[in-house]
Amino acid sequence: MLRTACIVAFYGFLRFGEFTVSKAAQFDPDINLCIEDVVFHTDLVVLKLRQSKIDPFRKGINIQLHKLGQLICPYNILLEYIQVRNEFSPINPTDPLFITIDKKPLERQYFLTCIRKILDICGSTQVIIIALELATSAGKAKIEDHLIKH
Repeated sequence: MLRTACIVAFYGFLRFGEFTVSKAAQFDPDINLCIEDVVFHTDLVVLKLRQSKIDPFRKGINIQLHKLGQLICPYNILLEYIQVRNEFSPINPTDPLFITIDKKPLERQYFLTCIRKILDICGSTQVIIIALELATSAGKAKIEDHLIKH
């Protein structure tokens, strides 16, 4: 799940709040990413985001993830995840897309904790996580993207 969430988030340019929830109990299929929000086509998969920072009128936006024909391919990895996920736990259309081993919706803090552990194992510093958290905090504070220096 973590691999798929990371790859989908990376290739889809997703913010934390678009693929995680603050608290598992607060999962809302009318707002959060669900199984039914994933539609596979021949050469791409479409993720329907019901809410996004870039969608002020909450009409929803479609994110396209294309087949890349490479080792890391968001299309193939998401397809594999859905298949494994269905074997692990039968899928209902309104179930959360990303769940933990205990079948709860993926929480932001759980995701960040897992990423920190992976970076520690790899010997990476906390700089990446700090940068991600700063960007997320800036977004929550409604600081415009163009004001943030990269």
